[in-house]
Amino acid sequence: MRGLGAARLAPLGRLRPPQQDTLAQTLLAWLQNAGNARQTARHLHVHPQTVRYRLRQLHDLFGEVLLEPDGRFDLEIALRARRLLSRAGGA
Repeated sequence: MRGLGAARLAPLGRLRPPQQDTLAQTLLAWLQNAGNARQTARHLHVHPQTVRYRLRQLHDLFGEVLLEPDGRFDLEIALRARRLLSRAGGA
């Protein structure tokens, strides 16, 4: 992934690949569910407390970007691109 995607998702690079995937999936689901942890948990088939734990990790990684509308928008685009590229690579 190049450009915006790589720059926006750079904080995930500090993690092992399985952790990157889990947190990226959680962040995308959270963004798509308007920041609602319960709906995100249902979407991911996990407990809401699991989502909240992951969100704390994400906040530690991304900081205030998660609170900014433009930052959330950029993250969602980057995460969607990441997902599409990973699917294309596995096909």
